[in-house]
Amino acid sequence: MNERHQIVPIAGLVATVAIAMYMVVQLHAQAVTPAGDFRNAAVAEVHDTASQVVLRGLFIPVPEEDEDVERKARLESSGIDADATGEAEVEISKVDPAHQEVEFSVRNLQPGMALTFVIDGQAVSQARVDPQGRAEIEVDIAAPGAASRRPDGSPLY
Repeated sequence: MNERHQIVPIAGLVATVAIAMYMVVQLHAQAVTPAGDFRNAAVAEVHDTASQVVLRGLFIPVPEEDEDVERKARLESSGIDADATGEAEVEISKVDPAHQEVEFSVRNLQPGMALTFVIDGQAVSQARVDPQGRAEIEVDIAAPGAASRRPDGSPLY
């Protein structure tokens, strides 16, 4: 086999390995194992890669139509990015208190910026800002020690 025919398979292999490594890094960067009890969440923050607070807000309870427990925070800039803003929300099902849904939505940030979403000092998720300066996450978080329940309220075993 001549040298020219050997270069093509080697280049293909190198490209495949590079793509696989890129995908693993991207998936790893998005993964934070969320766990915690956020029924009384007080502070929502968005951190940059240097762990600086970019956005911050205080949770307040809000009435919920379906009788779930909901807390919302209006996120305001810490001064790192003056026009950055966002919202954070925690919703806990009264039927299944082990089920908590956490949402963050931010805008007017530097595209490509890596963010960590934090509640009461605990990281719950990570994301990158899109080309329009926005990032959103929605994650389900299990409350530690809370038993999951069926819709009728009986515990799951």
